[in-house]
Amino acid sequence: MKLGKLLIVASLLIGSTAFAQEGEGEDRECTRLRVVANNAMGVENWKEAVEYFIRAEEYCAEFGKDNYDRLLASTQNMMAAQEDKSDAYYAYLDTLMMVWDKAEEAGHYDINDDISRGYHYTLLKAPNYKKADFYMGRAIKARGTELSDEVYLLLYYYNIYSLWFVEQDAEAKEELKQRFINEYFMLTKLIKEANYSLSTQETLTGYLSQLITSCEDLLPAVPKYMESLPEAPEDKKTALMNFAQLLIDQECKDSEEFAMMVETLYEIDPEDLEIQLLYLETLSCSEKIPVYKDIKEKTFDAEKKNEIQYNIAACYMQIGSYNNAYAAAKSVTGSLKGKALQIQAGCVAATANSCGDSTFERKCNYIYAAELMEQAGLDGSKYRNMGPSTEDCFNNNSPKSVTLTCWGVTVNPCP
Repeated sequence: MKLGKLLIVASLLIGSTAFAQEGEGEDRECTRLRVVANNAMGVENWKEAVEYFIRAEEYCAEFGKDNYDRLLASTQNMMAAQEDKSDAYYAYLDTLMMVWDKAEEAGHYDINDDISRGYHYTLLKAPNYKKADFYMGRAIKARGTELSDEVYLLLYYYNIYSLWFVEQDAEAKEELKQRFINEYFMLTKLIKEANYSLSTQETLTGYLSQLITSCEDLLPAVPKYMESLPEAPEDKKTALMNFAQLLIDQECKDSEEFAMMVETLYEIDPEDLEIQLLYLETLSCSEKIPVYKDIKEKTFDAEKKNEIQYNIAACYMQIGSYNNAYAAAKSVTGSLKGKALQIQAGCVAATANSCGDSTFERKCNYIYAAELMEQAGLDGSKYRNMGPSTEDCFNNNSPKSVTLTCWGVTVNPCP
């Protein structure tokens, strides 16, 4: 099909006016049409440039890459001058897509146009998401971290969602869902390698959350994901860890699928600290404590040690081993100190009735629990109200200090 036949706006319909001639004036007419088109470009008369380049493309035996590039540029300028979604806009858009096709057929296509070409397929009145996927995907694979604009990466990923959305076949839809997950990890890696902005990663994750909103969405994709893992151990490990983290983010860590992934990871590299931490997610708190202690011994990262120490304290607290929880929490520092103080306060309050020789002394434990909460910057009134009352103080000679032997501290119960 000739390019001129694509222009549906009356002022651009040139099919009936194109005057290709046979014989010896052919080269001269080819030159004339290109001269007119180039002159029109020179004065930014994009409409005339498009018209005469199209005539030349139909007429000339050899149109050449430079002329295709000029025709593409002129058409894009005319598109920009139209009101979005007007007939003229779509006419120039159709022409633009055909020019790319013609340039490729003639061997003059510039692969650097792939992203733009793919994106424009999504703008058609009837978007062609499959062709958009082909061209944008080819561009990202070829250019990687050298993409001129990271927004193209997001356009490519969202187009996969569009493919999934319009797909009617159940099996094909599930395959696209699997691919959507796989591409998320691939593009996340690309974002890190290219040092793209945090907002790009956040947008990518936002797109993922449009399709993956719960365990019910994610877990059925696990078996096929496991079947498609890379052969190389390191690549396989990375792929599994990425998906395992996604399962954690979607609160799926209690699933059989998560346990299966972590078990596979542990078989690949049982000494990897991150894998050990993932492995912990499959255990009960009582089972976690010895593993936490082992990991703490192996790591030299002070911040990680502190985090593990807090987790040990939290696990002791959860299983009701209050003395151990208190002792573990006591050595937690830094940003987790406040949360550790809450654990200490909870332990003191939970064991108050068994710490002290008299009811008064046992009530004094709540004063200490309140002080710990206040050290954490929280309200300790709940515990203070459980401490000795004014009457309790009067009946016990209003002592100004009581030593809590269970915790090795002294409190003032009767200020």
